[in-house]
Amino acid sequence: MMSNTIINAVNILFNLLEYAIFIDVILSWFLRGRTNAFVDILHIFTEPFMAPARRLQEKLFPSMMLDFSPIIAYFVLVILRVVVISIVGMIF
Repeated sequence: MMSNTIINAVNILFNLLEYAIFIDVILSWFLRGRTNAFVDILHIFTEPFMAPARRLQEKLFPSMMLDFSPIIAYFVLVILRVVVISIVGMIF
């Protein structure tokens, strides 16, 4: 019973992070070069996933005009979700 509650909370957390990345992408199309408080708060949550993805993209595909870092970050979140839920399932 308790493990289901924790797993649900973990799923909600990862869903929120995925939505935050999606919102960050959408806002980057409209607010390019502009900042406001909402975007700054959003970046606090998304940058830990997006910055390493950008560095990886730059190493694999230097000078690419399209930014695939949100897709890379999303896949990292999917993998992390599976790992965290597996660990929580073993502990509880």
